[in-house]
Amino acid sequence: MIKKKVLLIIVIPLIVIVWSLYFLNKDIFQFENLLSNIDKVNLFIKSNLLLSVILFIFFYFLLIICNFPSASLLTLIGGFLFGTWIGGLSVIIGGTLGAYLVFLASKFFFLDFINKKILYKYPYIKNYFYKNDIELMLLIRLIPITPFFVQNLILAGLGPKNFKFFITTFIGLSPWAFIYASLGQGLDQLFLNNQEFNLSFVANPEYLIPIGLMSFLIILIILFKKKFKR
Repeated sequence: MIKKKVLLIIVIPLIVIVWSLYFLNKDIFQFENLLSNIDKVNLFIKSNLLLSVILFIFFYFLLIICNFPSASLLTLIGGFLFGTWIGGLSVIIGGTLGAYLVFLASKFFFLDFINKKILYKYPYIKNYFYKNDIELMLLIRLIPITPFFVQNLILAGLGPKNFKFFITTFIGLSPWAFIYASLGQGLDQLFLNNQEFNLSFVANPEYLIPIGLMSFLIILIILFKKKFKR
């Protein structure tokens, strides 16, 4: 118990500091600022691609941990700066690692409390989850009804195995990451290169594959709904 209190004393001020820095320098994080400095940013990325990707992954990871409200925007920016594949993969890595850390921390601090104060009253919820944990965790990721941070807290409260959480998060994030990143790359071509939108614009693999993933998601959702109705 003492260890948990000490860790809370360390973690909470760190999160408060990050949020304070964000609010005090909010203008820096506006998309317009990125556009106004896009030449410098692109030049830095071309000269330091690996470093740029690592920095992006780190900031996305930090964003997830601190529950920033602009994850979708940052995913678009990932595609805007790095393209569909590098941007999407960077989002998946940063998002999965951030979610995993939140999950581990939540299990450490709150799992006993949730089991003793909440889940003991509804044992059927936990039993059902353990029998269907992989498909339910995938469903939660693929159908983002609740905010991403809340998803992590809910799953931590149900106490799945760490490896299963990590794998299902990685898989569940992938379609959405590539879809948003492809939209970000589309912004690059449409606005910066003054390209007009037409049907041939989406005929490239960068857009067809994410669209295919979206179609797969829709089919998967329908199948899950039919299964739960039985």
